[in-house]
Amino acid sequence: MSEPMSKPTRIKLEVDRDGWTSNLQVNLAQVDDNDSGWGYRLAGPKYNGSSRNLLSRTLDERDAQEIRDALNAVFPDERIAQLTDERDRARRWAVGLEQENAELTRQRDRIANDVVAALPSRADVLREAAALVARFTGNDLDANAKMLRRAAEQAAK
Repeated sequence: MSEPMSKPTRIKLEVDRDGWTSNLQVNLAQVDDNDSGWGYRLAGPKYNGSSRNLLSRTLDERDAQEIRDALNAVFPDERIAQLTDERDRARRWAVGLEQENAELTRQRDRIANDVVAALPSRADVLREAAALVARFTGNDLDANAKMLRRAAEQAAK
């Protein structure tokens, strides 16, 4: 008794001769490491156990891609077309969002520059604070006013 098939490891395209009718049979078979497997008969009479293998070819990645391309050209998979449409739509959204993000970044930078331009400089604020301290204390030589004036000079550099 043969062992049950383990996970298929390769695909074979086979041409056999039927023992009862002598007609050719063509099949695509999934086989495991022990050459056990199952297949799909593409042409010829049903398999009845009397077939003799004439030609066998193990398909490689390139063969698989060529077969997929040929099948998709004639029998396109609607799911692939739908996914392609969704991918294209997502790319358009992404481009739009990138453009919107760039515009918002430009606006933010413009606003930040306007805010900086509208604000008085640190030196001006320190000079005004020194003048207020001198006026409040009634003493233009007040230590706090002097300290603020020095800080204003340093900020202006």
